[in-house]
Amino acid sequence: MSIFKKKQELYLSDRQPLTVVGKLLLFVSYAILIGWAFVIVWPLSQMIISAFNGNQGRYLILNKITDDSYMFSLKHFEFLFTETKYLLWVKNTLVIAIATAVLTILIVSFTGYAYSRFRFKGRKASLMAIMLIQTIPSFAGITAYYTMHSIISSVAPVFTRQMMLILIYAGGGIAANTFILKGYMDSISTELDDAAKIDGCSNMKVYRLIIMPIVRPMLSIIALWSFIGPFMDYLLPRVLLTNANDYTLAQGLYTLMNNRETLNQPAFAAGGLLTAVPIVILFAVLQKQLISGLAQGSVKG
Repeated sequence: MSIFKKKQELYLSDRQPLTVVGKLLLFVSYAILIGWAFVIVWPLSQMIISAFNGNQGRYLILNKITDDSYMFSLKHFEFLFTETKYLLWVKNTLVIAIATAVLTILIVSFTGYAYSRFRFKGRKASLMAIMLIQTIPSFAGITAYYTMHSIISSVAPVFTRQMMLILIYAGGGIAANTFILKGYMDSISTELDDAAKIDGCSNMKVYRLIIMPIVRPMLSIIALWSFIGPFMDYLLPRVLLTNANDYTLAQGLYTLMNNRETLNQPAFAAGGLLTAVPIVILFAVLQKQLISGLAQGSVKG
């Protein structure tokens, strides 16, 4: 009995010892991971140091900081709030981001359900069209956006360029997210639908009472993607938004770097750090849903 226990202790794991090649590959893998972490952490650390460096000069000359000494200070954040329209840029971006996320979720939840549960003429062709649409960058249609805005604003003067931007972001996200949500819904057994219909539920009730609670984690992920988009995008707001009071965060912060009169790199770094706050808060709020959605998506099917 004791010999059997000793043998069990000797073979607790079936993994074979690493060979020389295996150790070399492991070393290379760790080296790549450490290098990738450095590439991410180094710019972030420089941004944090710049944002809180009270001795750093306001202007940059030949891309060199005028004062390299360090003293912790919040003066760059104070400049951001008192001498720029940062709070207005935050409000504009939040309005656009929230509206984009809500509109995307509202439409995608219906289109994903329709493509997953119904068979209709032109279904495969439209799905193929959705996939092809993703190959066209949204910036390529800037002329069409101008034309559409001119037509709509002539009929409805209250239609602003910010509203146009929301429609562009939502429209660009609907196609890809419909395809993703449709695949997620396909993994849900249709027997649940049939059982609910036997009990007298309509298609709308099946969607609301059966499908929606199950796909809520995936909808949370789609909402997060849709919300982050307006925070990260610069090109479309730069072209469409011409009034400084309508700027988003990306476009507004760029004004601190695009000419010599307003050049303030530390304030730009401080604004970049604050921009991450709403996204981090949203990640924390949706953490359970995000983990659930990713975990369920990996085991369904």
